[in-house]
Amino acid sequence: MHPPSLRPMSLHAPEPTSLEVSDGPAPLRPPPEADFVQAGKLSMGQLAQAHRDRLETGKQVLDIIVERGWVTAEEVAELRAAHGIEAPAEPVQTAPESPPESEAPPQAAANTASYKIAIRLTNGDLITAGETEGADKAAALGHAVVADVTQENGEWPFFGGRFINPETIISVDLLPAGSAD
Repeated sequence: MHPPSLRPMSLHAPEPTSLEVSDGPAPLRPPPEADFVQAGKLSMGQLAQAHRDRLETGKQVLDIIVERGWVTAEEVAELRAAHGIEAPAEPVQTAPESPPESEAPPQAAANTASYKIAIRLTNGDLITAGETEGADKAAALGHAVVADVTQENGEWPFFGGRFINPETIISVDLLPAGSAD
């Protein structure tokens, strides 16, 4: 009896044959605003701030970066045209209209908790980085803050009216909105 023979392994995926059919999802692409980061017109910190603003206001990131003056409206229009994105027909509402009192179920208000995202420093300070409604939005905002404070470009993040030395950051905390700093 001969020992089993081993065949060499490859780190590359096999070439698809003509019989293989792929019905899988299209590959993920970065969002259009990433083009501005790659071109050096927008920093990662600015992009993270725009995403935080998007979570709080509901506006599109491209509209936020124009409002903040980081890129021009013409540059955004060119980007939208290049990616086949239509500009919004009308501004997004910043807060949904409240339904009449008789239609709102009592438990709905209890399920929507407010959260504060705070940066905890080595000296014990808590710096509020943002506030939002709902656990999912709070987690997303927390991730955006973490991305902002972990920049490797040498810039100190700016929150709560001050620049923060990254070496003094202990954690990014998601707290109930009513908690004290």
